[in-house]
Amino acid sequence: MAEFATTYVLPDGPYPGMDDMQRLAEVGCTPRMRLVEAKKYEVIVSGLVPPEEDWPRYRTIYCLAIAVDQGPSLVGRVIM
Repeated sequence: MAEFATTYVLPDGPYPGMDDMQRLAEVGCTPRMRLVEAKKYEVIVSGLVPPEEDWPRYRTIYCLAIAVDQGPSLVGRVIM
């Protein structure tokens, strides 16, 4: 289960590589997401990142809150 939260546009420059792209997604998305306080420990912050072949035309990361436990315990919205 995942919930879309926001987007984050990466600055111009060379493609950072997939490992750095995941780090940038976490660093860029976390402060932009307003997680419901009671559920913030039930999710991890991640993002859908642009692949190298789409760079630099597409530089947007789509920020997601993803359930840590895929069971039925996470119900309802986690983003305010």
